[in-house]
Amino acid sequence: MKNHLNRIKWGKIMIRCWGQAKFSTDNIKLCGYELFIREQVDDQWVVPADFSRFDPVKITTLLNATVQTMPADLKIISFNLDQRQFVEAQYCELLATIKDQTHAQLCVELTERLGSGTTLVTTEQLVTAARRFHDARIPVCLDDVGTGTNQIALIQQLAPYVSEYKFALQNIRGTESLSQMQEQVRFWRNLALEQHKSFALEGFEGRADLPFIRDYQPNIVQGYYFGIPHKMVIAADFAI
Repeated sequence: MKNHLNRIKWGKIMIRCWGQAKFSTDNIKLCGYELFIREQVDDQWVVPADFSRFDPVKITTLLNATVQTMPADLKIISFNLDQRQFVEAQYCELLATIKDQTHAQLCVELTERLGSGTTLVTTEQLVTAARRFHDARIPVCLDDVGTGTNQIALIQQLAPYVSEYKFALQNIRGTESLSQMQEQVRFWRNLALEQHKSFALEGFEGRADLPFIRDYQPNIVQGYYFGIPHKMVIAADFAI
């Protein structure tokens, strides 16, 4: 049976890659995409409740098919992994293969989510995994710094093997004052500068947010103002 375009189907589970555009602040032009997995539930595409259900081979096969159809002039393609996925060595092995087949720089974004399951992911495991990606020449971005598990104590441990910090305005919008938001953005921007990391700022929702670019000079920006997350296309129908 022929599958729907852009989807991998096994059993009753349907997934696909969604993406959100990244823009360089050098010229506010498209420089890449952040890719993440979405699952179809009752005709809606949602964040999967349990990523551990998805085999790394199936996930990376879908990722590779998506990456191969993206514009040739992109500089960055990043892919989200939660902590449990991040420490699974097979992801690094498979992503290293994809990295060698794509024109853009493939980057891993370690999200603030622990992932499904009850077994604790230790700091030592995360450091080992970050070193593994570093040795494989796959840059690691710490996503949503200051949120969830991505707090300063962990970040300092991972810093030697990380290339980018990303701060999300949407995580504190509506709960903190403008001055508090500015203070947090300033902190993470300064830390990135001190440690010679790239700094990404996401969560731009309108023109009122644009002064954050002028005042804190992030290298990369994302947000609904620049482009909403959307379904990505792949080369052809296929089943796994």
